[in-house]
Amino acid sequence: MKTREIRNGCLYYNTLTKRVERAIGRVGRRIMTMVHDQDTKLVKSDNFRRASQLQVDNYLTNKSTLKNALKRVATLKLF
Repeated sequence: MKTREIRNGCLYYNTLTKRVERAIGRVGRRIMTMVHDQDTKLVKSDNFRRASQLQVDNYLTNKSTLKNALKRVATLKLF
């Protein structure tokens, strides 16, 4: 994809890592991405394509599973 076609906050499939990542900013021809609040990375815009609906659904499902697991751990520490 071209850098100007990529919008911040949207989900794209990274062909190098073979996973869906969220675009959060541009730095030249590279895009800053993150996956479920992990560390950010800079990736060339050529390595992105639009994520399919199935890939987006899987990404969002994994995110909610991760959030639920973190909530359970946080509540266990209170007792």
